[in-house]
Amino acid sequence: MSIKRLLMVLPALLFFLISSCSSPEDQEKKGVIEQTTETVAQEAVDRIKTPIDKAYQAKDLQESHTREVDESTERQ
Repeated sequence: MSIKRLLMVLPALLFFLISSCSSPEDQEKKGVIEQTTETVAQEAVDRIKTPIDKAYQAKDLQESHTREVDESTERQ
């Protein structure tokens, strides 16, 4: 997903997330449109978060590897 698309989707996503915060009574009365909107919004959030989470995992793995290399270098 390009950055331009991401910047276009984020405001809509925020709007849907904010509007979905409602009382339990309103949640029982949700129609098909609202349920679909929530599903689409959750999918968008997942698509945004997945690459970010993978990047953090890669960073942690690299730092761990670097730390192990430094420790083994110090031992020799």
